[in-house]
Amino acid sequence: MTVSRRLLTCAAVGGLLLAGVTPAAAATPAPAAPTSVLAGGAKINQGKAPCKSLPSLKGKKPGQLLKYKELKVDPALLQGARMFRVLYTTAGVDEKHVQASCGLVLIPTKPKDRTNEVVAYAHGTIGMHQSCQPSNNPTNFLTGLGAISYGQGKYAVRGKQKFGILQGLIDGGRTVAATDYYSGLGEPASAQQNYVLGVPAAAATLDSVRAAVQVENALEKKGKDPKSWKVATWGISQGGHAAFWAAQLAKDYFAGTALKKDPKYKPVGTAAVVPASSFIATASTPPELIGRHLGDLEMHEPATVVNGRPVGNMGALLFSLVVTSWEKYPGSGTLQSDAAFPGYPGAIPTPQLDEVLTGPANGNGQEVAQSIAAGCLSANLAFLTDPYNDPAQNAFFQQPMWGGPGPDGTWVGQIDATCLNPAADPEFDSWCTWLAYNQPGPDGVNPFNKIPRRANGSYADILIAEGMDDNVVWCMQAGKDLPTPANCLARQLYDSLTPACSSASVKLDVFAKTKKSPASHISTYAQLADNGKAKYKGSRLDKWFNGAFKNSLTSGCKATVVNR
Repeated sequence: MTVSRRLLTCAAVGGLLLAGVTPAAAATPAPAAPTSVLAGGAKINQGKAPCKSLPSLKGKKPGQLLKYKELKVDPALLQGARMFRVLYTTAGVDEKHVQASCGLVLIPTKPKDRTNEVVAYAHGTIGMHQSCQPSNNPTNFLTGLGAISYGQGKYAVRGKQKFGILQGLIDGGRTVAATDYYSGLGEPASAQQNYVLGVPAAAATLDSVRAAVQVENALEKKGKDPKSWKVATWGISQGGHAAFWAAQLAKDYFAGTALKKDPKYKPVGTAAVVPASSFIATASTPPELIGRHLGDLEMHEPATVVNGRPVGNMGALLFSLVVTSWEKYPGSGTLQSDAAFPGYPGAIPTPQLDEVLTGPANGNGQEVAQSIAAGCLSANLAFLTDPYNDPAQNAFFQQPMWGGPGPDGTWVGQIDATCLNPAADPEFDSWCTWLAYNQPGPDGVNPFNKIPRRANGSYADILIAEGMDDNVVWCMQAGKDLPTPANCLARQLYDSLTPACSSASVKLDVFAKTKKSPASHISTYAQLADNGKAKYKGSRLDKWFNGAFKNSLTSGCKATVVNR
């Protein structure tokens, strides 16, 4: 890469992204030895009312609404909607272990305008603690998913809030449920979000639907509440992973954790935008794709390039959140041997940081990871990873995962090679097993349904969207040809869904990079929601939701470069 890229943007789709790094802000000194700046903050992970205090969860089951509070909606941001902050229960290490999550719910103001359709939105990476989450910043949530906005200079698209995504969903009579995921609510500040962990992310997303329905039932006149609800999941980045997992589990999870007064929930499908997927190779991976998964591709990728110099390290930044969260997750509860929805593979030892990350003597990866995970993500925390752009001097991962120079002298990671040969490096086995367990889709190695299904067992509709200049979850290919699986992880996920082609709509919408199309990690969601006039109505995303809810999309698999 030779052009300056923002690390991720703080314009943040309700918390979609990490932090903005512009050329002016990124003029940092040359990499030095990694150091730690452990973040301070509140002693307790605390949200805003009604998420300030955590009631007893004894005897609770997943999907129960604990408290809710109506919030004022600025009419300049959204019209015709009521907004609520909700506190609800969800699955922890399994469905028998209950944690509490906060979230936001949007409901059309007038009862006559309401349908029985719910869109469950899963946000992207913003930080591991409750204070970072969308429910703590509802204005950011409304603006981030509001006006269609992307691009720069004379090709910039700047839409109006009244033509934005959330307004379009509300105008269509749909309820929107937006989870925070479990983010340590009510626990000491050392507690963290269950980050890119398939089962708890899916559960938090699906249980937010139940919370939203319970709020709506409280607003309706007795006997007027719908007896069944159609559910579509939608997520971006980290949330794309959560949304896909939620769609995978929805049929079984709604049935297996049903509450006494639950209506019928009817999953219709998922829209996974720039989803985190294809973490590592497994035994079924074709030889040509070994080394072409997220772990290895991100390992030595600069977060951005400024004046020809790499700034920040994408692999160290994102994996800091993964490894710190995964080490703590098993300690949050007791995994039951008869659990239907185990959150991790219980037969192997708990992963430990010192098994995969370096210590003070050879890179200080463990302390840097904990520093990054200690607060809401920002450019300052991202700069802690700068030294890892000199991989020969500073290692984040232990060898052999850290890898070495490839044929052209560029360093490449060795997570795939390491995980495919566990006998050679058994200390990495726990991490490798967890990575495979939490992969979405058919390439995941876990006991669950791998392809989203409707309540009747038929395959559900799937939309995957990606830009071809995405160096965060990796889809990097020039030109306007459909990206190859080796160059695009979203393509790998799409290709794995072939069994659903005969009876469901499975789409891969890809944006090529052009002067008018950034096709980046931070623009793709808006490009998908743009009808060509900076309006949501009539966009590819709008048409997909309409078709999925009506079950009217044409069956078959179709991959398209949208702007070819």
